[in-house]
Amino acid sequence: MGGSPVALDPIVIPLVRGPKILDVACGFGKWGYLCTSNYWQTHGYSAGTRPEIVGCDGYKENVSMCRNNGCYKEVLNIVVPPLPFDDCSFDTVLLIEIIEHLEKDHAYGLIRESQRVARHRVILSTPNYPDLRKGTLTITGFNPLDSHLSYMDRAQLRSFGFKLIGCGLGPGSGYLRGILRRTGLLKWYESRFRQSCGFLGHCFPVFADNIVGWWDRK
Repeated sequence: MGGSPVALDPIVIPLVRGPKILDVACGFGKWGYLCTSNYWQTHGYSAGTRPEIVGCDGYKENVSMCRNNGCYKEVLNIVVPPLPFDDCSFDTVLLIEIIEHLEKDHAYGLIRESQRVARHRVILSTPNYPDLRKGTLTITGFNPLDSHLSYMDRAQLRSFGFKLIGCGLGPGSGYLRGILRRTGLLKWYESRFRQSCGFLGHCFPVFADNIVGWWDRK
C-alpha cells in the first residue's frame, strides 16, 4: 500500500525463494527494487538471470510509480482479494504490510489466495499490535486504502501454517510511554533504545514491533 519499516529489509530478502515473485500491494515499489538489487543474496550470480517480478496495488498512483521504476515485469491496478493468477504461478508471494489494511475476512481470503498461487513460499509481515488508523497522505497523494482496518495476532498467523519471527522492538505500553514523555526520555527511547535493542524483538516475537512469517508449500 505504501512504505514499510527498514528493519524488515534484511529479514525478508533472504527468505525469498525462486526468481518469479508476486509483490501484493507493491506500494512505492520498494520490494521490487530490493528483490532486483539484492538478487544475488538469494540466488547467487547465475549468468543471465534476474528476477521476474509482478506487482499489484489498489491505488492507481502507486501503480503508475511502480510501472515507471523498471523493476517490475507488470503492475496491475487491482483491489485484493482475489488474486487473478493460476495456481502455483509464482515462486514467492510477498504480503508485506498489507493484511492490516483489509477487513479481517478479506485478510484471511488474501492469505489463502497467496498460498494458492505460491509455488514455494509466502512471506508476510504485519504490525504485532492493533494499529488501526484512517487513510494517510503519502508521497503519491492521499491514499484512502492506506488505512489500517484489522489486526491479526500471532496465533491466527500460525493457524495458517506460518513460521514467525519478530522484527524490531515494540513501542511499549501507553503507560510506559506516558512516563517517558513526562520525564523527557521518550525521544531517547525511540531513537536509541528501541533501535539498539531490536534483537530482543527478533528473539522474542512477543516484544516485536512487527511480525514476519513464512509459509512453505509441502
